[in-house]
Amino acid sequence: MPADGKEGPSTHRWPEWWKGTVRRLEAYVPPIRDRRFWTIQGLVLLIAASHLSLEVLSKLGYRVVVGSSPQVVLLSFVPVSLFFIPVVYAALNYGFRGAVATALWCTALTAPNVVLHSGMERVREAWQVGLVDAVAIFLGQRIEREIAARKRAEAASLALKTSEANFRGLFESSAVAILVLDPAGRVLDANDAAGQLFKKSSGSLNGSGLSELLGREGADKLLSCVPNGTWRDGYIVLKDSNATEVYLEPALTSIGVQEGETVVQVLLRDVTEEQLRQAGLRTYASNIIRAQEEERKRIAQEVHDEIVQALILLCRRLDAIQGGTTELPASADDGLTAARRSAEELISQLRVFAGALRPPMLEDLGLVASVRRLLVEVNERAGIHTELKVAGSETRLTPEVELGAFRIVQEATRNVERHARARNIRVTIAYHSGESRFEVEDDGAGFLLQAVPGRFSPRSQLGILGMRERAQLLGGRLEIQSKLGAGTRVTLSLPTAEGGLAPPP
Repeated sequence: MPADGKEGPSTHRWPEWWKGTVRRLEAYVPPIRDRRFWTIQGLVLLIAASHLSLEVLSKLGYRVVVGSSPQVVLLSFVPVSLFFIPVVYAALNYGFRGAVATALWCTALTAPNVVLHSGMERVREAWQVGLVDAVAIFLGQRIEREIAARKRAEAASLALKTSEANFRGLFESSAVAILVLDPAGRVLDANDAAGQLFKKSSGSLNGSGLSELLGREGADKLLSCVPNGTWRDGYIVLKDSNATEVYLEPALTSIGVQEGETVVQVLLRDVTEEQLRQAGLRTYASNIIRAQEEERKRIAQEVHDEIVQALILLCRRLDAIQGGTTELPASADDGLTAARRSAEELISQLRVFAGALRPPMLEDLGLVASVRRLLVEVNERAGIHTELKVAGSETRLTPEVELGAFRIVQEATRNVERHARARNIRVTIAYHSGESRFEVEDDGAGFLLQAVPGRFSPRSQLGILGMRERAQLLGGRLEIQSKLGAGTRVTLSLPTAEGGLAPPP
């Protein structure tokens, strides 16, 4: 150990290297604790002893009669060939390590026989022993690979059985209805939850056609999604025996191939409660928005009919005082003039406020005129250049649709005015057959759709949520495209084909 008490860099390398070497050599250690292995080695010893005995007898000149003349018969090749028996048996039972150990034992016991011979006989003996060793090495390696492959296959089979058992457990215990379908749409398997959903036992569902369970329309929609494995058609609606609607959300997974076509597992999640909850939330939001609009209308009317009228009356009284016969001091006259000017400014502000609460021209002149007036006010107030473009034939929509569309355009332009630092706003209103599109585009700072930067207040985020909610309540869709430094585009699409159009005023 070094003087500083720290271990040198190679202190731990030797044990690790030694352990690795030992682990590698363990694969070649013969099974010396197995009795059958020693039985094989005993057979090798018996064959070697027999071989040596025949060699000795042959050397001593013992003869046998072949035909009519006595000859010396060398039977050495017969015992050596018998070594293949224990070598092959050891290879089959113990692989490479057993075959090589047995072959080495054969070689060691045959060495005295090689010494007894000379010339070509010695070469023949050495060649025979070498052949035994070569067969042991080749056969041992081959069987070792087969054993390893068998072990891998057994491990894979065990893992597959475990996986199948786990899958079966999840399949049976799942609270979601699961159907396994063949390429023709017949049920191959179903869990208990599927039986409860369709009011049958899970076993009785096997062999049923998908159209029998989901109806022809639902089955066709589901089977059409099998090739790409993705469901994008909303929900499948069923009606139970009580005519109650049940909403199912499918999820498809390919689990195998049968007759060249895909076998599919379908999860049918019951989202009825979720749908009812969302419907209730939409109804609640609709009532809130309707109440807000009614309250805005009432406040705007009160401001216009009471407060503004009271201020106009005040202005007239001030005019009457100033125009009276009694001459007022200069200071008093200036004060009355300033008071009248303040009253006029207050009247103007209240009218703008009342117009923002409830645009008076929306009901009288329609959506396009109201949006045009809105852009004029934005230009006067913020100095932003505004542009309105109308495509198609201008058509009056229902009051609810026009009010909702105006509120969304109003909120979009308000966000631009407050946060975008834009120089231009362009609003496009396009009337098409079956659909009306409203687009608000600016050249401002833009924002990140997923993570709104800190300069956008929570109020602006709530404004975006409000626009989305209004669009959903109107049966339309709202798309927002924005990029930092490249402005924002808000697009509202509203269906107007079925009942969306109102008769002209």
